[in-house]
Amino acid sequence: MADESVKRIARRYFAERIDGKSLPEHVKTSEWWAWLVDQPWFIPDPSRLAENFPLAVKHLLTPQAYRQRVLLDLIAPEGEIGIGYRHLSELVLRGLVGSILTTNFDICLPRALNDKRPHIRHVAEVHRSTDDFREFDIFNRAQIVWLHGKAEQYTDKNLTEEVQQLNSKLVGVLLPLLQSTPMIVVGYRGAEPSIMTSLLGEGGDLAFKKGVYWCHRGGDLHPNVEALRQRLGSNFRLCEIDGFDELFADLDKRLARQQRSLGAPAAVESRDFDDRPAEGATIADIDLDLALRTAHEYSRKLKLRQPSAATLKPFLRELGLLVDVDGSERPSVAAILLFGREPQRFLPHAIVTTTIDGKKRKVITGNLLQQRKELLEWAEQKEVNAVLKVKVRGLHEERRAYHERALIELLINLLVHRDYADVRPAEVHAQTNDCIVFLNPGRLSEVVADEVKMDARGQFEPVRELTSPRNRALCDVFFGMSVIERAGTGLSDVLNFAREGDGTAVFSVPPGSDDFRVELYQPKASGKVALVARDTRPIGTYIVNLMPFGSLPENVSRVKVSGTLETIARRVPLSEIGRALIWGGELWSFARAPLLEAVLKPVMMESNVRERPREEVEADPDLARMLSWLLRKHFESQLWHLKSRGLMIEADRRTNRRAYFFGENNGPRLLIYDTPARRNVEREVVKQRGDPPRVWFENEGFAYEIVRLGSLWGVRVKPFYMFTGPDARTPLPGYARTAKATRRMKYDRNQSVESDLTFWARFISQGTPVLNLGQGPVEDLLLEGAFISLDVPEEGLIDGDGDKDQMPA
Repeated sequence: MADESVKRIARRYFAERIDGKSLPEHVKTSEWWAWLVDQPWFIPDPSRLAENFPLAVKHLLTPQAYRQRVLLDLIAPEGEIGIGYRHLSELVLRGLVGSILTTNFDICLPRALNDKRPHIRHVAEVHRSTDDFREFDIFNRAQIVWLHGKAEQYTDKNLTEEVQQLNSKLVGVLLPLLQSTPMIVVGYRGAEPSIMTSLLGEGGDLAFKKGVYWCHRGGDLHPNVEALRQRLGSNFRLCEIDGFDELFADLDKRLARQQRSLGAPAAVESRDFDDRPAEGATIADIDLDLALRTAHEYSRKLKLRQPSAATLKPFLRELGLLVDVDGSERPSVAAILLFGREPQRFLPHAIVTTTIDGKKRKVITGNLLQQRKELLEWAEQKEVNAVLKVKVRGLHEERRAYHERALIELLINLLVHRDYADVRPAEVHAQTNDCIVFLNPGRLSEVVADEVKMDARGQFEPVRELTSPRNRALCDVFFGMSVIERAGTGLSDVLNFAREGDGTAVFSVPPGSDDFRVELYQPKASGKVALVARDTRPIGTYIVNLMPFGSLPENVSRVKVSGTLETIARRVPLSEIGRALIWGGELWSFARAPLLEAVLKPVMMESNVRERPREEVEADPDLARMLSWLLRKHFESQLWHLKSRGLMIEADRRTNRRAYFFGENNGPRLLIYDTPARRNVEREVVKQRGDPPRVWFENEGFAYEIVRLGSLWGVRVKPFYMFTGPDARTPLPGYARTAKATRRMKYDRNQSVESDLTFWARFISQGTPVLNLGQGPVEDLLLEGAFISLDVPEEGLIDGDGDKDQMPA
């Protein structure tokens, strides 16, 4: 808004005071902008245009009457005021917002509040003029505090010197309000010392124990805001938003049924169906052993104290799985569904029916933990999830018809999110060579239905991180078992997984139906072939321990400089060009020449930076080694970022460079990661060996080097074990490591090489398909987040003919 205001003020001033013949809307940008940049007070940097606002007011809007006229015209709404103000006034009407402090001087806010009369009887306005505090009250229902005054009263403060300090009397009036309520900051960048120092800074002597929630649209924070963030610590929250209008529209919608001091509506206070007591059930109907085992899983996930058999009932009571009914404890519907010995006695419809091509009907009963196990086993059948030979980008790949994670997500969704108050069973129907259909009783919740966009057939695409669980108790326990996540990404993940496999997923609530329906489609056959081919030849899958670079910069930049990287970093901001190296007095970098010249000018020994095509550098063996060195430095920058996850680069190694995990608090280290088939897989990467006082540790690690295979560059990774001392970090002496490595080799039979490489690829890439090693200054430096894998037909032994030798790939 400040950017646009500078432009409009300059355009109008030029039209009325410089040109004198044209209306502002007829003046061309090239005319008034060329004049503006020639003004001695103007800051020409486009990224700092907003900083010119007080300067434009000071130098252009004189005398005072002209300033008032231009500013009032500037802030006059063209037509309807913004929807954000309308939604904010609704929050004020319902008592959810009381006092609004603003540095603006427009009339949108009072107009929106005044339009709510007579429901809002009076809107108090404070500090319209100097020392105007008579209407201030901490308990006002609707109150606007004009921190910088109002243009109508000639009290607006916009000049640099005017916003250096806030009226000390106003600060004193506001302190009780700021001390007793949380504060949400929206649409303010934090530039004026009057606000950031006088009111919110240390001069205001406020710790904001109720919290400051600073809404931010991305990009860098103003230094004043960063300083406030550091001072307040945990009392400061940074909240990412899309914009002022979007924030208040969303808040008004989410809080539509909330009203201050009136309590929650009766419908909100009523229990969810799964929280209600199960009619006729007693504690004897619960499998307490199963409940205890599940409680241990739940406690480990949430880092709670694990209950014993003696304390299990209080634990279940705390989770809401045991409820009081007329002085006696009874299991809830959720408890019977999760741990019931015979849940169908109380909820006969809590079953899942499955079919394959309309036949082989199976009814899956038992509690939800049993149903989950049986459904996953059913989905593993080749009749349900066959292994297909699919042609992708000219190559044939062997894969399951449906992504395993997509299937798992939908099966769990079927159990956890169905409407158990609906007496219809859930259904899953597999159709060979086509799709699997999931029918879940119960429509979408109102919150979700309002957010998704349905077409005429009731179809929609899921909205990531949108969630409104129907069965909170079931979700709570399944979350504690690491089966689901609270982020609301499950259906979005299903769609992504399906598309990764060249299939798709269709979500719908068909018109006239009360079912939530999902159709998961497998890859389609190509051309005129009716069926996707199944290749009967044996296929060998080979994984190469090479993470390839998906993209490399086209050019390499070089320039002669004075000094080492260490001394240069003291003179120029070297971090702005990314990773670099010095060889033969020249600095090498992937950054473009203009950036290097701007940053390195004080240390350059020649006038220009030279750029050379990367392909020419690769053709020279000596220069190619420098390219390899530069790529390694970029890869190591990613490894340094993984130190917080327990990875360290082995020190003082000039060749055969390695990285390994160090222990957590001088002890073992456990990592949890996801595989394509499973979530939350546990892996102990630092293991304790030996007994006190001769304790030592076995640390997983890998050697790495940059290699070139033909035209392909990549990072070769070779897993190894580092053997460390009692601190789980410092390597043992070389002779001790050699002896332990020799003994360790007896247990390695390469059976888990694929899972090891899968782990390292996911860890190094942190689960992302592509790593950007350039990180801003360098473009097009991308490393694939997985190792190269090849499927090779292993022909021979055809039709069981033992006379033929198998041809190794």
